[in-house]
Amino acid sequence: MASLGQEDLLVARKLAQRLGLDRLSEADMQKLLVAERTAQMRRSALDTSVLTPADEPALVFRLPGAGL
Repeated sequence: MASLGQEDLLVARKLAQRLGLDRLSEADMQKLLVAERTAQMRRSALDTSVLTPADEPALVFRLPGAGL
């Protein structure tokens, strides 16, 4: 993995601090930043205009073996 640029490192540190993850290595911060960006990309691809607040968790949580 390539190392983070200064701006990306700052963004990753701020994200880690908001999550209470103050002791992450640079490699772990890079993984966190990639995961956050991937989650944002997937979230923006969802059409949430017709969802109510009660519907949104159903997009994220699925019970294995429950046929949902």
